[in-house]
Amino acid sequence: MASRSTRPQTARGPRRRGLVATGIVAVVGVVALTVATSSPARAQGVNPSTTTIPSTGTGSTGSTGTGSGASSSGSAPSGQVAYVTVDGRVWLGQGVAAPVEIAQGAALGRAGQAAIAVSPNADIVAFVRADGSLATVPIDGGTPTVLASDAATSSLGRDPSLAWNATGDEVAYLARGTTDMVPPKPATLPPLSGSGVFRTPLPQGVLGNVVKVVDRSGAVRNTIGDPSVRSYVGITWSPADDLMILDSVIPGTTQKYTLVAATTTADSETPTYFSADDPAFSPDGRFILGVGPAKGLKELIRISADTLDRTTLVVGDTICNPSVSPDSTRIVYATGPNCSRLNLISAKGGKAVDVTPPETPDTATFGVGEIGWTAEGRYITHADCRADAGRMSCAGPVLFLDPDTGKIDRGPDATTVSPIRRPLIQDVFVDLDFRGPLKFRHSFVIDPTVQGKLTDTESNGGRLEGRLVDGGTILDAKLQTTKGKPFVTGQITVTDPEGGIDRTFLVLGRAVVIGVRVFSLSGIWISTDDLPFATGKFNLAVRRR
Repeated sequence: MASRSTRPQTARGPRRRGLVATGIVAVVGVVALTVATSSPARAQGVNPSTTTIPSTGTGSTGSTGTGSGASSSGSAPSGQVAYVTVDGRVWLGQGVAAPVEIAQGAALGRAGQAAIAVSPNADIVAFVRADGSLATVPIDGGTPTVLASDAATSSLGRDPSLAWNATGDEVAYLARGTTDMVPPKPATLPPLSGSGVFRTPLPQGVLGNVVKVVDRSGAVRNTIGDPSVRSYVGITWSPADDLMILDSVIPGTTQKYTLVAATTTADSETPTYFSADDPAFSPDGRFILGVGPAKGLKELIRISADTLDRTTLVVGDTICNPSVSPDSTRIVYATGPNCSRLNLISAKGGKAVDVTPPETPDTATFGVGEIGWTAEGRYITHADCRADAGRMSCAGPVLFLDPDTGKIDRGPDATTVSPIRRPLIQDVFVDLDFRGPLKFRHSFVIDPTVQGKLTDTESNGGRLEGRLVDGGTILDAKLQTTKGKPFVTGQITVTDPEGGIDRTFLVLGRAVVIGVRVFSLSGIWISTDDLPFATGKFNLAVRRR
């Protein structure tokens, strides 16, 4: 009987090596992202070390779909917002303004939830249709473009089933697994990877879902997963990096695996040690949220994407569906019985504040459907959902809540709401540090035209070449990589008039990944310009900050 290792859902802390393999395999994806979105998110921010407290009044309620004026914070809901109605119609609006219908036939799952997402370029909307196809439609309407016909609908209303990448040129979705996706199994099972890891029998003849990534024409860029081993049920894609966190179960069961990391460039996914539900990325990609067990309770954890350090933000009886504000400073999450309350907390931690609208009924739930933020970062969105006698349903006017003032606007009647989500763009730097008899330390901002040349290990036979200039200081790199091996060789030329350096160094380095956002080469340098030859150590890091 075929079997595979899986890990129990425990409260153990993360181990750093859990994501390292993904970073090494996916150097291009992690550090070679040139974000080409229009009007990237530059949301109005708040002090990230504090959590603002809404007014204690009851707030005001705008008329449905009319965009009834700006809140007292001086900002009305803005940006594209996609909706799906109870009969599968697809609508698109600006902020809380009345939307227009752009398509029909969306698939509906638990509580009437659909899979829909506006591209970060704000030009098209992707959604899963009732016939099992993945389609896109222009934001102004028109004939939908079918990208695929094998979309899975089993996760609708439970986990996110599709996601755009940061540049809006690729979309990932859950696809139905087929026998041709099952690779040959080895005659001898590999050894277990460590303590706490065990084998579990797998159902025979049962196939689950895989994750497919397609471009805007429908061309398949990658297929992730073996459907006979694990069935993928949820996709969370970083808004800033080529990194996906995937939820999966044993095919034909609800037994969960630990989270999986994947990219569009890696040949295979990488299981991690993280046992968490409801993963969510910050728009700047700096951290990942998850909800994990904590001695009979739940904890909201913040995992640094740079170091994989874990911080517990809050502990409670119930925590679900966290969502990070567009400026990455605040987190809203559901709590209370049936996830019927909304709390707001700083992304740095601190005291959580209850921002639940006063008129919220006891049967309300924020645990089903997407909790979102409008583009300007002032309003929280959610469908009007109920959990009554074990039955989930979403209908009625969509909620637009300003947590700072308690002001409420009401959108159209819809079962699903999904505001546009854009990356919070950061500069990418190359940090160079030479140590030994010759010392040099400098940081260069990577020009987008050079960035790919320094990080794309797939093209040009693995050669990485680039020239970086910062005033009179110049870095010329000519490096060579070998596929499947972590070592890098070549030469680095440094010109620094102020420091009195103008020479070429021979280098031998090893690829090192710290977290999933910092790629570096660490090794030795040799200078043959003078006798005796000089040698020392160096570090070259590519990182966002």
